[in-house]
Amino acid sequence: MGYRSEVLLIVGKEAMPLFLTALAREPKARDLCFNYRDQYEKDYEEVGSMLFNWTEIKWYDNYPDIQAIESFMDNCDTEDLDEHYRFVRIGEDDRDIEERGQFAEYEACVNRAIQW
Repeated sequence: MGYRSEVLLIVGKEAMPLFLTALAREPKARDLCFNYRDQYEKDYEEVGSMLFNWTEIKWYDNYPDIQAIESFMDNCDTEDLDEHYRFVRIGEDDRDIEERGQFAEYEACVNRAIQW
């Protein structure tokens, strides 16, 4: 079965060249984003941006597709483009939350609640 996460990735138009380069270098990452995502929104929040959402995904650092996306985010952080992408991952463990980037932070955040 494996450990599963829910993942949201938003890429703004300023970071899009780095993102598309990462996808061009790793076909599995391109497939992950355009063929195996649960939700995709073009022009999210602004023209030229994209939103991807995966539920029940094995987000393992040793997978080439995940490595390509992680490398893209590292490059954004290095090139001061952290305000032009947003990444949120929630793992199965309640305390396993990862957030990176600042794009659309007011709309892309973790919200846990007790429901009955």
